[in-house]
Amino acid sequence: MKTENGAPNLDEYLEGRNHRYMSYQEASRLYGLPFWTFVTTAKQAKATRKLRKTAIVDLVKFDKYLEEHCLDYKKPQDESEDMDMPRTRKPVENIDELVKSKKKIYVRYTEGAELFSMGLHTFQNLAKDAGAIRKVKGCVLVNLEKVQAFIESFNEEGY
Repeated sequence: MKTENGAPNLDEYLEGRNHRYMSYQEASRLYGLPFWTFVTTAKQAKATRKLRKTAIVDLVKFDKYLEEHCLDYKKPQDESEDMDMPRTRKPVENIDELVKSKKKIYVRYTEGAELFSMGLHTFQNLAKDAGAIRKVKGCVLVNLEKVQAFIESFNEEGY
């Protein structure tokens, strides 16, 4: 039951038992919870097992705790199934028309880079140089009017 380096072989130990174990990080991703929220909930469920320098979570105990204490609990899908990530950003359709009609003044870096047909890092540097960046609750927005004015300031005669 031991590996070559003397550590216990968990696969052999857990074989045939009705338990599934994961690290905090893997399990928090699986359940779609922030890391520390998952850790405190797993400790409340008494589903953690401490190993030498790490800890693992018994998912069977954790699921049972959630079923008993949460009203709208649904078990997470296995990683093998296709999962829709909850925080994916939808692409803005007709962004050129929105910008031209002045309905959209602020954009994110990726939208601005696509709009100006340049790379992401080039657009980020351009927006910083133009002084067009605004940070709102951890979200970086770029003022397109300032970026356009900055680009127009490089107007060279003869081209």
